Amino acid sequence: MLLTVLPLLALAGCGDDGPVRLEVSVQDWTGWSEEQPEPVVTTHELSEGDAFTVEVIGDDEVVVTVVQVDGGEVALETSAPMAGEGDGGGSDLLHPRTEFSLDRGGSVSFGTPTLDGGTTVSVAER
Repeated sequence: MLLTVLPLLALAGCGDDGPVRLEVSVQDWTGWSEEQPEPVVTTHELSEGDAFTVEVIGDDEVVVTVVQVDGGEVALETSAPMAGEGDGGGSDLLHPRTEFSLDRGGSVSFGTPTLDGGTTVSVAER
């Protein structure tokens, strides 16, 4: 009996493919004006392999795919390189990437790798 229970316990902790409830805030911004557009906030129920699309400055779209969901984090992949958060704050414009993750119950932000205007996307598990 003990030999049968141990493999089941090992499988029970292997992952949780969702769904997760993600709140997505999309904020366009410009360095040329004090007034900024209001952010657009949406909520999505997603499992591994599901995706959502965000519109970014320049009439472009970025597809964000949920790559993995487990007990500790949610891994995301973007269809275009984006600037992640820098170590000292702000955006890391020098190293755009397509892979991001957030701790379960946490959030992550990334944006267009631009200086004069762009879009910031914040994803939080709610």
